[in-house]
Amino acid sequence: MNILRAAGSRSRSRAQVADDSAGQGEFSASGRGVSANTYLRRQVVDLYRRGTVPALLSLLCACGLVALLWKTLSGPAVGLWFGAHGLLAASRLLLVGRFNRERVGDGLLLRWRAHYVNAALVTGLVWGIGSVLLVARAPHVLQVLAWVVLSAAVLVEFPALARQGRAFAWLLAATLGAPLALMLLGPQPLPAGAGALLLLVCSSALAGLELRRTYIDGLQMQVEFARLARFDQLTGLANRRHFEETLAGEWQRALRLRGEVALVIFDVDEFKPYNDHYGHPGGDACLRRLAAAAGELVHRHGDLVVRLGGEEFGVLLPLTPASGASAIADLLRQAVENLRLPHAPGATHPMVTISAGVASLRPDSRYRSEDLVQAADAALYQAKRAGRNCIMTAPEIEQASPVARRLREALH
Repeated sequence: MNILRAAGSRSRSRAQVADDSAGQGEFSASGRGVSANTYLRRQVVDLYRRGTVPALLSLLCACGLVALLWKTLSGPAVGLWFGAHGLLAASRLLLVGRFNRERVGDGLLLRWRAHYVNAALVTGLVWGIGSVLLVARAPHVLQVLAWVVLSAAVLVEFPALARQGRAFAWLLAATLGAPLALMLLGPQPLPAGAGALLLLVCSSALAGLELRRTYIDGLQMQVEFARLARFDQLTGLANRRHFEETLAGEWQRALRLRGEVALVIFDVDEFKPYNDHYGHPGGDACLRRLAAAAGELVHRHGDLVVRLGGEEFGVLLPLTPASGASAIADLLRQAVENLRLPHAPGATHPMVTISAGVASLRPDSRYRSEDLVQAADAALYQAKRAGRNCIMTAPEIEQASPVARRLREALH
């Protein structure tokens, strides 16, 4: 019984669904570059990854300042000081916890970064103004020690905010502006202390610039290494690792939305004779031409063109029925024919052609994503047996796995 049928329909579902970040890579689907959100996401994730530490250390410094000035402080002042810092620390901890629990889409990254920076700036402002009010009537020695504690509170925020550039400059201004004014214009001027604090400001700013430069360089290297690990160097398309990660995410998304996931697997007909005749450089050039044609044809957001290995390629089409995937596969076949690339002498067809297998599946508890790949693979091998330069669709997903094994055994 023939379980595979030729693709005939050219219609494709273009139903729009709500954007779901699950399963979507941070890299462009075409594989030609890196999304600007990649850098932003890594920056924001780095901010919140250790976001509890600055909040707790700032609260600890606030306790240290009270312990230092305990004999000179009134009860209400201590209560207000602890209340303000306790509220700020609790708010920052809740903010960090919420970010780490939620799935934050790319459109909200700037807002979350602003939340973190604003919380740190408010903390710095409370430190600046509050410390001035606490130490205004304290002896010189206690004031100097208080400014040491204040400097420690600033340095607590240094590792995170210095990497954000101007945010750390604003923190320095918010935290140290009032203490500098007190040292220079207060009833007990401390010009030497003001000079030391200015030196701290300048050195912190310079160190922050260097840290930011180093951080950005490292971030770019990380993103580049991640890109190299997920994209094929010859064609620029996504590689098999990227494909498997994306398929897993799209499988879960289709399961939630009760939609279909389609896959087209195609490869170059009789590529070995072509490679033997034109050599490896010619074979590589052919694969690049095919990859470029596929990338120009498949451009819907969420679709992924991938080089699976050798001369075999795939097109992952989320939320697409079999008829739509078959239409795309046939367009790919025609696009390759239109390239008019001469084949090796003795090949079945005078020009380079492709064969493709198509499968589409609505995920449920009976199936795995591997079943979709096996079904498309079975359809591809049936297309090869049918004479090449054609498209075959696998209608019965349950039978794809044993069929793929039998066809591979027959062909090898």
